[in-house]
Amino acid sequence: MHRPIRGMVLLLLAAVLAGQAEGNLTVIPASEDVYINMGENSLSVFNQSDFLLCSIDVVENNQTLDNLTREISYPGVPAIQFDISDINLSQDDMAVLLLKAESIRKGSDPVMATLVTIGSAWNESSDYTTFLINLLPAWNIVKNNDATAYSSNTDGDTVFAFDVSKKLQDAGAEGDRISFLLQAFSNSSAEIAFFSRESDRGPCLVIMPYPQTGVNVALDMARMEEMDSIADMSGELQPGNLSSQLQLGNMSSSLEPGNLGSKLQLGNMSNSLEPGNLSSKLQLGNMSRSMDPGNLGSKLQLGNMSSSLEPGNLRTLNLSNISDMIQTSRMNLTA
Repeated sequence: MHRPIRGMVLLLLAAVLAGQAEGNLTVIPASEDVYINMGENSLSVFNQSDFLLCSIDVVENNQTLDNLTREISYPGVPAIQFDISDINLSQDDMAVLLLKAESIRKGSDPVMATLVTIGSAWNESSDYTTFLINLLPAWNIVKNNDATAYSSNTDGDTVFAFDVSKKLQDAGAEGDRISFLLQAFSNSSAEIAFFSRESDRGPCLVIMPYPQTGVNVALDMARMEEMDSIADMSGELQPGNLSSQLQLGNMSSSLEPGNLGSKLQLGNMSNSLEPGNLSSKLQLGNMSRSMDPGNLGSKLQLGNMSSSLEPGNLRTLNLSNISDMIQTSRMNLTA
């Protein structure tokens, strides 16, 4: 029973801590998303798809070493919009844009996804011209070579995360929406297919306070150790399997006649049953009715029993022996 109880307690603690964390976590799904084809021969907007294509097409026109030219186009450029009207982002908050890739196709060269902010005067029904107008902020960033305006992800796995805390703070001061443009960069053709908002794993903003460290982390670890200790104790105190074992035997028969009535208060037996420390009191409830005449009161003073109990046997206190002590006391009192 030790392991299941311990695991259950730790699982409960994890659920409590997760619930506390969830209270400070805000997840905002995308309100609009499309991908734009900026290919060599076609310009179009795709607004009803389960994925957002983010791709680059690299064509080498001349294979000679003296005159090597490349033509680059972007068949897929995702645009994603979020409603941030209900968000009050403080300086201590952090915001991350998350996207899940359905698939990644690339050659021998690595592929990098970059993110910039664009205008938000568009929706999924907007035409290509409207998107070109909203893309002007991104072209200005490219023209000014402002690397601080870019966010990038180069991990190579299927989860793409972008820190957009500053971008969200700036956008919140100007309006109630924010839009992002994703673009793929590579020395060879590559494409990333992100899940769109029409799927159940679409783009989302995750906002939360920056996690506290130091003292609070130490307190949480101490709390975890305390719960682990309680779980260990619960495993040790199983009836019939006590290694510090307090064998109660058949208390109902050995402590009769006369019904003890009240509780048998063992107090903190883990401390009182140490060698040389048996001077505490075993509360036997209301013993006056079963142990008259003379009224032994409500407490049976065990005194210093360490001399009569061998240290090697103190781990097992058999209370069935107490019945003999009680009978002897009664005979002495009636004499």
